[in-house]
Amino acid sequence: MSAAGHWASRGGIVPHGQQRANEYADVLQGVRRVAAEAARRAAEIDEMRSFPQDLFDELEATGVFKSLTPKAYGGLELSLGQANHLIVEGARANGSLGWLLMIGLSQGIGLGMFPEKTVAKLLEEFSDLRTRGVFAPKGTAVPTDGGYVVTGQWPFASGGPNPHFVGGNCIVMRDGKPSILPDGAPELVIAMMPASAVEPLDTWHVLGMRGSDSHDYAAREVFVPEEMTINIVTAASFFDTPPARLPIRVALATQHCAVALGLAQGALDELTELAKTKKAAMNPSAVLAADPVFRHTLGEQTLRFTGVMAMLDQVTAELERAGAEEREFTPEETLIGRTMAAYITAECVKIVDVAYTYAGSTSVYNTSSLQRRLRDIHVATQHVAATPEGYRVLGAALVGEKLSPTELF
Repeated sequence: MSAAGHWASRGGIVPHGQQRANEYADVLQGVRRVAAEAARRAAEIDEMRSFPQDLFDELEATGVFKSLTPKAYGGLELSLGQANHLIVEGARANGSLGWLLMIGLSQGIGLGMFPEKTVAKLLEEFSDLRTRGVFAPKGTAVPTDGGYVVTGQWPFASGGPNPHFVGGNCIVMRDGKPSILPDGAPELVIAMMPASAVEPLDTWHVLGMRGSDSHDYAAREVFVPEEMTINIVTAASFFDTPPARLPIRVALATQHCAVALGLAQGALDELTELAKTKKAAMNPSAVLAADPVFRHTLGEQTLRFTGVMAMLDQVTAELERAGAEEREFTPEETLIGRTMAAYITAECVKIVDVAYTYAGSTSVYNTSSLQRRLRDIHVATQHVAATPEGYRVLGAALVGEKLSPTELF
């Protein structure tokens, strides 16, 4: 294990009671077991462009997808910090596994934004409820009696096999035109549709995160009852847990950070071991680990990792404390929590790029796990959670500019 791996395995885990600590330890052990198998079957996962059903079933059996669900609804009610470290552990072994964990664990936060009666009914009908959702408003929702008629096509609809429901963000259309709010932003609703009512499209032919099954989903004039929709900007979760009280994009941003950190940690682990045996092409007696320039670089990248890992742990802990106090989040807290995904992901890209470069010509082959990490981390940079646009909004908040609800959600 690299120094970065040692730090991350310890980092930020502050158990809330012995029972929670034990439950976390049990789930972590299960995730590590699946992660080891996912690492071994990485080529198969990429080729399938989805996560194998048997591995997903084993992952689901660990209870990890209920990590953030309240105990009152059959979950484990772990802290967000603990949940994030489960994601780190998965991504450390395989980027697509980390992505799948990010998507699956987010359900324990987002589900509580729907009406309480709706959630109770769903969990009664589907004890293993599996959902996918897309924040990008790539659909339209036309109001009608009792709900909306939804049409659209949503990319990056990541998740495990056989979802029960697929959620798509939509622009509300009134009188044939987009409904515009007073702040100039479009009125949005996320519509949760039965998987049987939407069409999966074979679009996931991509550079990285190939096993995340992030195909497009299309809907054509699907009626969605009002109780299966939410306004993502204004909805608040009824789940009575600190993570659920966070602004939804902030909570999801911390999970995106966890994926990037897992990829970076795995790259440093692999590079540290490789350096002990890798020899220079033109000087077989020279081992990479003995090169003083390499040693400097490895130390530098390890501290880069340690810094951003500590950032995630610290900011997440501060956000959870605010959630536990049930107080309103300041604009600065919201935007630092949301925008750190761009910063941490960019720092992790630097780490993975260095590891890939030092691996030499062996990393150009598709069989190279460092090449896979390189592809995966660069796909992660393109996700909306990692957009650097947040820096501008954070800067505006810091100089006292009044921000709209859309900018702050």
